[in-house]
Amino acid sequence: MGSRSWFLKWFMRRMLAGWNRLMIRWSTVSEVKTLNAKLIYHRKIDLAHPKKLNEKILWLEYNTDASLRSRLTDKYEVRAYVTEKGYGECLVPLYGIYDSPDKVDLESLPEQFVLKATHGCDMNYICRKKEAMNIRDLRRRMKLWMKTNMAYVSLEMHYLSIPPRILCEKYIDSGEKNLTDYKVHCCDGKARFLLVCSYGQGKRYLDVFDRKWNHLPVVVGAEQNPERPKRPEQLEGMCRMAEKLAEGIPFVRIDLYTVKNRVYFGEMTFTPATGILFHFTDAFLMEEGKYCKIVPTN
Repeated sequence: MGSRSWFLKWFMRRMLAGWNRLMIRWSTVSEVKTLNAKLIYHRKIDLAHPKKLNEKILWLEYNTDASLRSRLTDKYEVRAYVTEKGYGECLVPLYGIYDSPDKVDLESLPEQFVLKATHGCDMNYICRKKEAMNIRDLRRRMKLWMKTNMAYVSLEMHYLSIPPRILCEKYIDSGEKNLTDYKVHCCDGKARFLLVCSYGQGKRYLDVFDRKWNHLPVVVGAEQNPERPKRPEQLEGMCRMAEKLAEGIPFVRIDLYTVKNRVYFGEMTFTPATGILFHFTDAFLMEEGKYCKIVPTN
């Protein structure tokens, strides 16, 4: 994405955040989220009687303690949790953590690296060659990251208490421009299905598989890979790892990557696709909702 398009996208997101801040002065967060789901994604969300997976995810977001979600969403703090669970070797090596863009010494960083904001999503910068890096543009992006609170952009309120910081990791070279992303969706500590994000011909594809790698035709509003992603050799190990990280959690998505037969941890996400899961059919969300156990108050 070009620099102008990137900043335009974030300008619109900040406008949405302003709208949401205004709306929740007169209504509850859950009511505004329900309205946004209808207006933006044309999805009906029933949080009074949650049955579908997205409804239960959002019910959890607005009706249960957010402290664990906040800690494990933080891209820096989650590293300690992954290590505690016995998967420290799956963490991408860390170069530094900064509380201000001005403290990121770009000159001292290696030729290739990745910068991420610890407190949001879609806030990252991949440097594959420093001589091609637009330093002014990168500084502007980092400053925008630090001024943006994702809680109000998408009403994912567990982001509210995450301190804004910038993390720098090693660039993991797979020999391809983009890594295939295996997003393991877990309900009550069990891997239910995988959303696979793959790339080709300048496009991003979305495919869904069950744990046995059976392809599920449940994607809407996105292209599926015409070549069908191959079953990763580490599939069982990835699912076991995801389940270990998801222990005791009603719902969480664990993002993993594989490079040269090695599994790397990406992040833990509690409200994927802003909690609406708009890329899945309603029938699929209704079926998967059966496996997410919650205790509604009414």
